[in-house]
Amino acid sequence: MEPEATPRHTFSKQERLYLKQRINALLAGGESFVSYPLRVIFRLSERLDGEPPARVAVSVSKKRFKRAVDRNRVKRLTREAFRLNKHHLHDLLPADQGADILLIYLAETIADFTKLEKTMKHAFKKMRGIMVAKGDNIPAPDPR
Repeated sequence: MEPEATPRHTFSKQERLYLKQRINALLAGGESFVSYPLRVIFRLSERLDGEPPARVAVSVSKKRFKRAVDRNRVKRLTREAFRLNKHHLHDLLPADQGADILLIYLAETIADFTKLEKTMKHAFKKMRGIMVAKGDNIPAPDPR
């Protein structure tokens, strides 16, 4: 019996959503929902060879957090929650499709990491529900 491959917990440059063209397309035609304290906007697209299954951007309002150090902490915690749980998202995406995801932080206080991690898992489940409702061809859930 072969040992199970452990998921790679990395967050490379290719996994970051930074191109203005992709962000504008995401904002124009993406699905949106709230999984407090995050608003999640996502859009499925064709996945090219060598592209990661998901590209992510995190946004924190300057109106809610005046100090850059607080905004940066929220972004760092949110990216870390994504990084550690992205394998759940990769399992639900079709092999030929990728997802562009924008995470907008809504709360007025900095949430602790366990809350953000729980929110991230809930957001992935909600994304799956939206994709099923739209009729996207998604794989069956892993029984693990």
